[in-house]
Amino acid sequence: MPKKIKRIQAGRVGWMVAYTAPQAGDPPKVRRQKQRASSAAREMLNARYSYSKLERTLAANFDDGDLFVTLTYRDETLPPGRDQAVRKVRRFLSRLRERRKKKGQELHYIYVTEGSYPGGRLHHHLVLNGTGDDADDLRELWIYGNVKFTVLKFTPQESYEDLASYLTKEPREHGHPRTGERTWTPSLKLKKPAEPPVEEVPDYVTLSPPPGAVWSTMEGPRRNGYGEFVWLKYMLPHDPDRGRPKARRRKK
Repeated sequence: MPKKIKRIQAGRVGWMVAYTAPQAGDPPKVRRQKQRASSAAREMLNARYSYSKLERTLAANFDDGDLFVTLTYRDETLPPGRDQAVRKVRRFLSRLRERRKKKGQELHYIYVTEGSYPGGRLHHHLVLNGTGDDADDLRELWIYGNVKFTVLKFTPQESYEDLASYLTKEPREHGHPRTGERTWTPSLKLKKPAEPPVEEVPDYVTLSPPPGAVWSTMEGPRRNGYGEFVWLKYMLPHDPDRGRPKARRRKK
């Protein structure tokens, strides 16, 4: 009885599910049971939590050495509302992009604006690609208050999931600023997680993390008599060269 495997790869983090799929000629009862297994498997790869899509976007675009930044305001520069705060952080990012452009450097980011709930104080959290020489630029260009930043290092204990959950904590605790509004804003041209075509494999094939994975977790197999599914998530070790363009050979 063949199974199907679906994969998602976002930078160092991968997700896989294997499930029994309905086949042509299956009796109605068998088909229903297999459909339940395949539906449950696909659901495990969907955005089960509000931060799942953000987790995958972070993993596809940021790695060790990048920055987690918090921007706050002095009392005299504190905006009266969220819209005005968003305009200020966008202006800051525009200036930072121009500064990096002059140095031949790119800017990739995701930011959230928090503190718009009653009694809150507006501030911003950002994830930025690091260049190794960012402190002076950040402090010089954010003219409205203080800058705090840490250099990111992703581990099973401090994961992309943890960061995504932290960046989306306010809408979970206090509600969205506007109904249906996405609470995090990415820069243009961020990479999307890779989703290769679904594979059909023999029934004896099992899921396992790639060689060298530093962490993995599995759920299942869950069986219902005619079908089953297994879910796997893993993290690969940091590779400083991953994602860097390869040097071109000069023509002789």
